Amino acid sequence: MIRISLLVLLGIVPGIVPIMPLQAAETAPLFQSQESLDITLNAPFGDIDNERDREEEYEGSLSYLGADGQPVLLDAGFEVRGNYRLRKDVCRYSQLWLDLKRGQVPGTLFEGQNRLKLVVQCRPGDRYADYVVKEYLAYRLYNVLSETSFRVRLVNVTYNYSDDPGESRTHQGLLIEHKDTVAESAGAEHVEENRVGISTLDPVAATRVALFMMMIGNTDFSLTAGPEDDECCHNAKLLNREGSRYIPIPYDFDASGFVNATYAADPNPSLGIRSNRTRLYRGYCVHNAMVAEVIPEFNAARETFNELLNDPRLSSNRDRRNSISYLDDFFELINDPDEVQDEILDDCRD
Repeated sequence: MIRISLLVLLGIVPGIVPIMPLQAAETAPLFQSQESLDITLNAPFGDIDNERDREEEYEGSLSYLGADGQPVLLDAGFEVRGNYRLRKDVCRYSQLWLDLKRGQVPGTLFEGQNRLKLVVQCRPGDRYADYVVKEYLAYRLYNVLSETSFRVRLVNVTYNYSDDPGESRTHQGLLIEHKDTVAESAGAEHVEENRVGISTLDPVAATRVALFMMMIGNTDFSLTAGPEDDECCHNAKLLNREGSRYIPIPYDFDASGFVNATYAADPNPSLGIRSNRTRLYRGYCVHNAMVAEVIPEFNAARETFNELLNDPRLSSNRDRRNSISYLDDFFELINDPDEVQDEILDDCRD
């Protein structure tokens, strides 16, 4: 009964990839479909990738074919973003913010989405394209577990270099909605403090995030502290609904064992694990009572997870099988009471 009732609650029918609630979808046409979208970006990408100046906005444009087959052209601004992937020794191409003019987006596919993150393929090659697809799939997995999550869309991006006419490249990309849009859809505001107490977190939501991060093999996050001089948190945002505790929303999954990117940094030595593929529970001991409540959500979503992971946009059947197998190991763990005790309840953090 838990499985059936949760599937109904989430709007999931086995065999059909889940969609977001109708109200949210109506205000975000970009995310109504999960088919890859072809877009063309024109900007001085040579300068962008050479300078990597986060204080600079570079002017350009975005174009795509509308439903009538006619091109739609929008003015666009580009800003570099990120930290680790911004390093030239890590990624050949910069991660980007995509800024569209509010007055131009109504009536277009980008209505309501004037500022978006663009995950840029780190380097050329199928391997790096697969990393983008896997990060997309990680977002989609969390979409299944919670409506309060970042919506995403895969894009095939052609980058035309306005500073080097004739130069272009076409790579896999990923558009991620802005945190303000997520908050608006959830009827909430995002939390701006740098640090928060564990007691301010919604226990069920925090446990859900901790188990999800364990499932995908991601230890690179914090739900209570952000980088210096920035809002909370690290690879998670907090939403504040009036009268309730803070709801964490995870993002930025390229360092996870699920994505398994060769460029990802090794886990923090203080954690006692050597590989990002090694799972470690990072939930809080004070929330241990919630683990038994949240595990059934994952079991209920397992079939839909497997449907998502059979995505043909991964370059090989082997990659698809390996992705499913990696999650299978997690499900074996959470369905073994002894393993739950040893690997989760006894391994929580204070």
